[in-house]
Amino acid sequence: MGLRSVLDDLAQGQSELEAKELTIECARPGCTRISDLQVRAEATVTGTVHSIAVLPAEKAPELRVELYDGTGILDVIWMGRRSIEGIRPGAYLTVTGRVTLADGRRTIFNPGYEMLPSHV
Repeated sequence: MGLRSVLDDLAQGQSELEAKELTIECARPGCTRISDLQVRAEATVTGTVHSIAVLPAEKAPELRVELYDGTGILDVIWMGRRSIEGIRPGAYLTVTGRVTLADGRRTIFNPGYEMLPSHV
């Protein structure tokens, strides 16, 4: 077992630990874990913004966010928006809306949302 595999094991262990901690922190009353979401059901999910993308200017504005809760990733899409104040990678928020499948991924379009204080 070389130094590289020891470092890889440590990094993987740290990632798993962070995911478990986030899963516990995101288990707010009334919230559903991303891994437990059902398509076509109304759901409330709490997590950390993992990434943000904005569609190119030639299309209608669309803000796409990947929300991570330690159990999975949920795509959150706001149609007609290029940005929302406070939503950035690392932000902690709760979203509520109907779960759909878009490109094979769990997605909520135009959700209600609440910015939360940092969970760190």
